[in-house]
Amino acid sequence: MTKKLDVDAITSDLEGSAFFPQRKNDPVLSGHAPITELASVPVTPVREVPPVRPNERAVVREAPKRIITRNSFETYEDQMDSLREIAYLEKREGKVGSMSAMVREAIDDFLVKKKRTLSK
Repeated sequence: MTKKLDVDAITSDLEGSAFFPQRKNDPVLSGHAPITELASVPVTPVREVPPVRPNERAVVREAPKRIITRNSFETYEDQMDSLREIAYLEKREGKVGSMSAMVREAIDDFLVKKKRTLSK
């Protein structure tokens, strides 16, 4: 046994509410589309416009920002102790005191130095 819903009753109950505003001349509710309205709309031809190159200078892009990745490396205890102490002293001076920034700077310096020795 299947239960049939009275769609017309539900539609009339919901029509005009805040969520289902009243629709006038809705082709779905009336059962057919108004063909006369579609036939009377004039069709304008589409004119292709060639692309225009700007005479301005192209925008200079900045170098992309470096992406920080998390890695785990083995270090000596005395190296970590020294980093912690320097970070603490920098924080007391009102600076950032980031051990990660210190390590990144040291790696950059090392890479520059290493590239110089390898290129000789």
